[in-house]
Amino acid sequence: MLALTLLCTLFAIYLIKNTSNIITWYHRRCRRIELGSKIPGPRGLPLIGNVLEIIGGTQSLMIFLQREYNNGLKNGNDFRSFWVGDKLFVLAITSNVGQNILESQVEFSKGDTYDFLADWLGYGLLISSDDVWRRKRKILTPTFSYNMLKKYFGVYNEESKILLTKLQPYAESGEEVNVFEYAKRAVLDIICVTAMGVKINAQDNHDHEYIKAIKNFHKLNLEFIMMPLYKIKPIYYIFGSGFERDSTLKVLHSLAHQVIKRKTKEFEKKKSNINDNTFLSMLLELKGENNWTDKDIFEEVNTFLFTDIQQKVYEEIYDVFGDEEEDITAEDLTKLPYLDMFLRETLRRHAILPYFVRTLLHEVEVCGKLLPVGTNIMFAPQHSNFNPKIFPDPYKFDPNRFLQENIAKVSQYDFIPFSAGPRNCIGQRFGMNQVKVMIIWTLKKYKLLTSKTSDFVKHIPEIVQRPSNGIPLMFKYRK
Repeated sequence: MLALTLLCTLFAIYLIKNTSNIITWYHRRCRRIELGSKIPGPRGLPLIGNVLEIIGGTQSLMIFLQREYNNGLKNGNDFRSFWVGDKLFVLAITSNVGQNILESQVEFSKGDTYDFLADWLGYGLLISSDDVWRRKRKILTPTFSYNMLKKYFGVYNEESKILLTKLQPYAESGEEVNVFEYAKRAVLDIICVTAMGVKINAQDNHDHEYIKAIKNFHKLNLEFIMMPLYKIKPIYYIFGSGFERDSTLKVLHSLAHQVIKRKTKEFEKKKSNINDNTFLSMLLELKGENNWTDKDIFEEVNTFLFTDIQQKVYEEIYDVFGDEEEDITAEDLTKLPYLDMFLRETLRRHAILPYFVRTLLHEVEVCGKLLPVGTNIMFAPQHSNFNPKIFPDPYKFDPNRFLQENIAKVSQYDFIPFSAGPRNCIGQRFGMNQVKVMIIWTLKKYKLLTSKTSDFVKHIPEIVQRPSNGIPLMFKYRK
């Protein structure tokens, strides 16, 4: 009873302090309901919408979205609508929606769907909107050029070799191991070294507090999204995980702040470039040229924190490298077209970014329907990658889908592993390069086996997607 009274009191105080905002919200909500009712989708309950259908956690959300995506395909819809509280979501079904929205030079706001992430990452390139995003994208684009990315290959090679030593005991014992846990630590080490010039040795220290904090923040983020009332801070802190979030953020922020402070002192002392080829050092050089503050730099550093097919990938690798143990270079990757097709098919079957959202700043007509201000348009590679009209026999793993003559028949908005348009992922080549180097080193040394079938891997949609039950593999020496 006391808790209910306290909750009602906090809610009343919130209403009084935000009267003007509530009036604006009311008018916009009426317009959303008017236009939203004309969009096909499941009927929701008053005030809460379809929350009860997705409140059970990540699996409930995925089942709901898969059902609506299938309904959209069956009924020939371009999109399907649903409500989370007073927020209107529109799930894109066809590439026509992507062409209208993702190519827009105006409608590229990510809205408040990503606000929880902003507490960690700040309003860097990932989350910022409008002129702030345009300015930062223009400044940062050169730091992801081909010549700049070439400088990171030394780190890719070094961390890949460390990964091989961690897998060696399993090759000797024949034991099956969840390789996901090892690979993600290798990737984290690569990101920390290339972005900040600091080694956290995640591959050696499995209990590193930064690793635990990242994992916990993913959980808290989904919890926050699924409970609309958590937008009201007192309710979040009293009934949710507000204090746990604060302690998690403290860990996540501390590493970046410490490194930025140390690097800034080094930079000022030398009064010249810090020649360590890290993303942070490049940002420090840009700081003076573009009047960036330490806060700007902090935001950007945090943003960048089948047997026959395997044999074909290996043969292509062997044709290029033979038995040599030389480090892999950027030029080497251009000689491996089948590896590139293999990775793209992997991204189709296991989307890194299962869902992403654009929030409309204006009323926009899309595919013959008028969408109101504040509409959250959701793109779902997790489901669109299995559209049989685009990818026949979608559950078959077939890299040949990405042969030039085949991919030319597919709209660029039907396969968007790194988003599309002006707001696509600026670091996609960085990510693809490091994964290719890790795969090359691994396949040169080991043949990969598993006791599981391809449908064993189940996905959990968090900030990025991860396997709920791991990726069990066995490693067998090639020589």
